[in-house]
Amino acid sequence: MKILTRALAAGAVAAVTIGLAACSGPATPEPSGSTSTGTSAGSQPSGTVTGIFDIQYKKALEPIVADFEAKYPGVKVEINYQGGDVGSVIQTQLQANTAPDVLLAFPGGDVNSNSLNVVPLAAQGRIVELTADWQKDIPDLWKSAVEYQDKLYAFPGAVQPLAAIYNQTLLDEYSLKVPTTMDEVIQLCSDAKAKGVYAYAQGLGDTSAGPQMLSFAQTATLVYGTNPTWDQGLATGANSYVGSGWQQQFELYNQMFKAGCFGEGALGRSRTQGQESVAQRKALGVVDVGAVLAGIKAANAKDSFVITSMPADNTGTTFISSLPIYTLTVNAKAKNADAAKAFVVFAGEQEESAKYAEGFNAVPLIPNPGFTPSAELKGFADLVQANKTAQLASLQPEVQTTLNTGVQSMLLGKETPEGLAKKMQDAYSK
Repeated sequence: MKILTRALAAGAVAAVTIGLAACSGPATPEPSGSTSTGTSAGSQPSGTVTGIFDIQYKKALEPIVADFEAKYPGVKVEINYQGGDVGSVIQTQLQANTAPDVLLAFPGGDVNSNSLNVVPLAAQGRIVELTADWQKDIPDLWKSAVEYQDKLYAFPGAVQPLAAIYNQTLLDEYSLKVPTTMDEVIQLCSDAKAKGVYAYAQGLGDTSAGPQMLSFAQTATLVYGTNPTWDQGLATGANSYVGSGWQQQFELYNQMFKAGCFGEGALGRSRTQGQESVAQRKALGVVDVGAVLAGIKAANAKDSFVITSMPADNTGTTFISSLPIYTLTVNAKAKNADAAKAFVVFAGEQEESAKYAEGFNAVPLIPNPGFTPSAELKGFADLVQANKTAQLASLQPEVQTTLNTGVQSMLLGKETPEGLAKKMQDAYSK
């Protein structure tokens, strides 16, 4: 799970920065004139379509390849499944003009960056516009993940949660329940301690990513769920970290730490060690991206787990942070552009998008009534359908670093919630 956790976190969670080489310059955009199937008017896709994808999630794409070839027997889809940093491989191929027809890309992005995100790739003419009937069904919250200047450039794939992951079997054994309010969170921490375990195995010693996970989860309710454009207000001066829901979250962090929610040695614990603690039943759960659950289940196949939103107040109504996973795009210099566009549009059909989401143990980004989530994802899927999701905070690198190191200082009593919020504001560059 390291690749997905890193790659997705870099694009949205910003858990680990991916260093991507600068683009050599814009490619020639693909001429317009395609139909809703991505083929030239009056024709069927044919020939060979090449693509590149992450080998760890081969099972997400393979069913779509098989279904597409069955529907269009005149097409052969050849996917190069790559391990390691697949993003760097694609960037190198784009620079050398050797990239295949169908490309994996990360969602959204800064229009001025040279990253492998949809927005800068579209702005630089490196990927082509798509026309698909399902574009109208993309929730407004996620349009910026796959659109540029109101035009579609990618199949949006699926979303995974950044939320609380609990060992439901262990909770049942101890006659404990998943908390729905902050008061219940604090009570769970007390009850867990009485049972000889602790509630949340946060990797607070992993300053590249660990401390931010709880903040990202709780600001879904405190900031972004009700105000999706809050980050944009930072640029105009309308919003500040100081006095905001971010500062409130830091106060909750302190409260949870003092209540023993994170167990002994939390400030020296890595994210990996935290996940191992959950698998070993030393902790009831962890707040992290949903992708880590696969590793936990691999180490503990006997217990059942559940993913749910992390309370941040006592209203009983919470939002859940979520982030899009890999998207599919079409290279502007594709050798078989028509068939490539047809394939990417085909991936967005309900039956196919459900298979894609299942391959990631995620939920379709476009609400899909035909999708049946796994047991642990049902709560998240329900929140997606109910529009109770929030986009992950988009922190500048300097602000993110300040957050992760500042949380440690705060929990050690060397910083206050207000002081940490002020340092984040000072680190912000308009």
